[in-house]
Amino acid sequence: MQSPLSMSVGRFFDRDDEDKKFIKEQIMKAENPEKTMANFLACMAKINSRQYYDAFSNSGFFIMERKDTIADTRSETLEILAKHFGLMD
Repeated sequence: MQSPLSMSVGRFFDRDDEDKKFIKEQIMKAENPEKTMANFLACMAKINSRQYYDAFSNSGFFIMERKDTIADTRSETLEILAKHFGLMD
């Protein structure tokens, strides 16, 4: 699943996922949380940069793009995946 950089990095901690809470808690425990957060987000921006985004998009693999930054799309995503992998009648 891919999403625009503004979502994948800029809104990374906006959702209430347990794994994201854990990552943020660990960052906040760092000696310098602001610097650690900036480093984490810079790393996220690098791996989600246009270069890698385009490489995945053109890889030939099944790609889903998440565009809605507000709605909870988990059920929609599961339906798309089930159809793609032939798990639905």
